[in-house]
Amino acid sequence: MKKKIFDLRGSSVRSVIQLLKGVATDEGRVPFHEIHRNTLVAIAEHIFETSVDPDELDSDFASVQSDIEDNELRHEITHMASVLPYLEPDSMTPRAGALERLASSWGVADVTIKGAMDFARNKKTLIYLDSFRTNIPEMGHGLLSLYWGFFKSGIHRDGDAKRLARHEAYRSLPVGTLGHAFAAYYDDNKFPLPGTAGAAFSNNLSLHDIHHILAGYDTSPSGELCVYAFDGALSRRDYSSALVGSVAQYQLGYARYTDTPSWRNQFDPEMIYRAAERGHGCRVNYVDQSIDFYSLRDEPLAEVRERFGIDPEGALVRTPADPWCGPLGPPDERENPNLLDEGIQSFE
Repeated sequence: MKKKIFDLRGSSVRSVIQLLKGVATDEGRVPFHEIHRNTLVAIAEHIFETSVDPDELDSDFASVQSDIEDNELRHEITHMASVLPYLEPDSMTPRAGALERLASSWGVADVTIKGAMDFARNKKTLIYLDSFRTNIPEMGHGLLSLYWGFFKSGIHRDGDAKRLARHEAYRSLPVGTLGHAFAAYYDDNKFPLPGTAGAAFSNNLSLHDIHHILAGYDTSPSGELCVYAFDGALSRRDYSSALVGSVAQYQLGYARYTDTPSWRNQFDPEMIYRAAERGHGCRVNYVDQSIDFYSLRDEPLAEVRERFGIDPEGALVRTPADPWCGPLGPPDERENPNLLDEGIQSFE
């Protein structure tokens, strides 16, 4: 069952946008930042298929809370709002407090909201653990299996000659096939192919890489955020925690680990909520369903996308000539004023 929030229309939409504005402004107590204004406009357009001027709306919760009676919708709205405190660093704590008030008034007290609240208090553990939980289909295995995979990679015990040879053969497939795109994805990013000994990310996150390819998103920070928005709309699971963690990494400069790149100002609301719209429009839920992607290796990528219902409009990688690393170049070679040498690590 897809998420109810995408089917919301009419006057209820303005109520939702006002509730989101209430979180973004702590019910009018902190300034309405441009990034929040743009985010609410993009949500109205791509999630609700309408236009709303947030400046015309009030910022309080009380006058519109009762307009949303469905409990499932209330959960989805608070989860959608959970990213708002982390789009810009000023007033993060009061915005998170507004999120907590809204969630509490509706009786939403799940791990996603608790993790988002903890994050505002410099506690990252819960939000990242919940990110892993929701991302099990994305990664293809659970947290313990992932850690074990990374451990084996660290001692170069994760090599698989057959797997490597299979992926090397993808390079010989016709341009435009899913298999050729898979090989090009790794080559453009200068990633080792899956099966290479010591290639922790390639060997453990190849399913996530396939999701990049199917949706047409490169490995730039914007591309990573779009994959989470796309898959979150497609999946039955809730990706809010994953999106909060990724926004912190790519928008505010918080580092998940000391060796992961951190960025600032990479959250593009129009691009991200367009990605959610595209994910919701898919006909095949390949995030939650088990798909034999190897059997599709010889098929044209465009035909696979058409069969799955993936709208080509909005993709960042549209043709075989578009690099899978994006305009920033391969991850290890990127230089940008918004790329931080050392991410923020002020966490408990």
